[in-house]
Amino acid sequence: DHHPDLRATRSETMDAKHTARLNRITGHMGLKPAGASDSLVEYSVQDGVALLTFKSPPVNSFSPAMKKSIEDAMRKALGDPAVKGIVFTGNGKFFMAGADIPNLMKITSANPPLPVSTVKKFLREGHELMDVIESGAKPTVAAVNGPALGGGLELAMSCNARVGTKNSVYGLPELKLGIIPGMGGTQRLPRLIGVATAVKVPLSGKPLPAKMAAKLGLLDQLVKKPKDLIPTAMKLVLAMASGAKPRRSALDSKGNLESPARANEAIDIARVKSRRKAKGTPHAAAYLQAVQVGVRKGGRAGLQEEVDQMTPLLREAPSAKALIHMFLATRLSPKVPGLQGVRPGRIKTVAVLGGGTMGAGIVALLLFKGYSVILKEINEKVLYAGVQRVVKTINSVIKRMKLPSMALEMGMRNLTPTTSYEDFNKCDLVIEAIIENIPIKQKVFADLEKSCRSDCILATNTSTLDIDVVGAKTKAQDRIIGLHFFSPAHVMPLLEIIRTNNTSKTTLATSIDFAKRIGKTAVTVGNCVGFTANRIFFPYGQAAAFLVDHGTDPYRIDDVLKKMVNMPMGVHEIGDLSGLDILAHVTKSYKTAYGERCYISSLGKYLLEAKRLGQKSGAGYYRYKGKETIPDPKGIAPFLAKARQGIQQFKVSDQEIVEMVMYPVVNESCRVLAEGFVIRASDIDVVSVTGYGFPAHKGGIMFWAESQGFKHIRDRLRYYADKYPHARGFFKPSQKLEELVAK
Repeated sequence: DHHPDLRATRSETMDAKHTARLNRITGHMGLKPAGASDSLVEYSVQDGVALLTFKSPPVNSFSPAMKKSIEDAMRKALGDPAVKGIVFTGNGKFFMAGADIPNLMKITSANPPLPVSTVKKFLREGHELMDVIESGAKPTVAAVNGPALGGGLELAMSCNARVGTKNSVYGLPELKLGIIPGMGGTQRLPRLIGVATAVKVPLSGKPLPAKMAAKLGLLDQLVKKPKDLIPTAMKLVLAMASGAKPRRSALDSKGNLESPARANEAIDIARVKSRRKAKGTPHAAAYLQAVQVGVRKGGRAGLQEEVDQMTPLLREAPSAKALIHMFLATRLSPKVPGLQGVRPGRIKTVAVLGGGTMGAGIVALLLFKGYSVILKEINEKVLYAGVQRVVKTINSVIKRMKLPSMALEMGMRNLTPTTSYEDFNKCDLVIEAIIENIPIKQKVFADLEKSCRSDCILATNTSTLDIDVVGAKTKAQDRIIGLHFFSPAHVMPLLEIIRTNNTSKTTLATSIDFAKRIGKTAVTVGNCVGFTANRIFFPYGQAAAFLVDHGTDPYRIDDVLKKMVNMPMGVHEIGDLSGLDILAHVTKSYKTAYGERCYISSLGKYLLEAKRLGQKSGAGYYRYKGKETIPDPKGIAPFLAKARQGIQQFKVSDQEIVEMVMYPVVNESCRVLAEGFVIRASDIDVVSVTGYGFPAHKGGIMFWAESQGFKHIRDRLRYYADKYPHARGFFKPSQKLEELVAK
């Protein structure tokens, strides 16, 4: 026993039981005795209430050290005769935002996997701590001052009551990490808010706002002012201690559970819906199974099922490893060495040059985020069309999100359409989104230098052009940067930030901060043709073209990539979406830059000659009827026949399609990494997932490549390079890939 002098109160037997349980948990974890390390829980007693405040900035994550600190504080409170009840709260803006993800990664990445008994013991210790909080000798209340997520919500649900502020939010986002709630969340949430809602919230990954949480029964009280939170929670816990209010245990009550028939129906419906999105991943099914066992056999049996379902996810599920990797990689990507201490400027007014599809999407996004926006076009007619695109984009979002119609009017109030540079002295940032033509862009940037303040950032949204060349005719190279949005700009999460050798630290820091404020995932990359996202994926389309030229059906390629790699769209669908005319233009840039590493098919040229440009013309590789995408084998047959003239035809397996299309992407990613155009390999993973839709549950292209085996990829690329000597340069393994094999 770590505390042999611990004194029992109220019920000596009960307190001794729970204190012993806490000591047993601590002992299993191999933790040091209390006092051996700084506590992450501040302990104080006010008017008979022990106030336990989590203090582990920035988000008070539920780390092993936090767990031990809670155990120590609980032991102290249970052993203090002056304490009648216990209140948990968070320091700062967060109550507690879930598990310590790096620690989770240590478990999922253990090689060999941790023994089943070790993982189950780890999970049961969490259950035991929650049981002490819920059923110990003294009542507990969670005073939720901010986000209560993951383990934070599980702890709050283990308390006998919950009081929250208006800015508190509640969620179980574990499924985004490929795991399930592991401290009783699968059992307590359904009992507090009902099964029908409890199966939706974690599967959606979206947290509940405070008012909704209170309405559903997750919160017992909602205070209007933050200063009332602790006094209200203290009053409530003392009322439970005195018997004036009942003390409730979520796990052992039916609470808001529906009838078994309705509960099972809700689970079955959720199971069908989740199966469509699961793409072979097991975590959604595991969560629903744990909930269902709890409904049928009771909360205690449900806890055991939670352990049984969670254990294989933590030990050996590839999707959990990949999703946890992606979580950490996404949070690491905005961090750029050398920017520590550099204070970003504040962006308030942004000008966008060009009201085409991309420009209109950027304008709509900025209006939604509350920026003052200037939209400039070359004449009134084109400007009017640009404004109409902005309106159409905003209306589509309003309809999808079911916002009030006045949201359009409110957003458009901050838009200033213009055909001149008259108001550009007000701008903090200008984003150029015009035609991909270097002489035109150079003139525009020269004009911007004259029209804007000397501290205004000048950005280009070019997807391929050399940014140094774009800004070459100005003296503002330190303020010039690439901000590469992905279409549709108001939807796609990635913002590639392209720095040149002349970009200042302040310009870069401000751009990264701007990306965060508009809700984008920022990845800083170097200045080369295609930057990172488009460069690593240029072999994707060209490899498909190689296969099509040599006899493979393009629709089969798309189907294989969607089914076997879980890409959201086929490569030819992406081509049609982007526009085959645009692809033809950028392909010339790739050919110039990367020479023999390119494979150029004549099929695209024949489709363009027939005015089959993709979605915008109603036909490309596919036909389009409204929102319907229809394969058109008869329509493209004559163009395929012309493109295949004189080319030897061969057959390939589905696995060979995956290898011949995806492995060149890995190969080019290795080159980008070797040439220093990304800071770290995980940045390539983030780019591939957030820019091109590579499945997050596979961890990004480099993470996936490692799981495939770098040696296997190298050997297969060598095989294809030898088998098809006319495309040797396209398939030849890069030096970096060879180095990764050697390591």
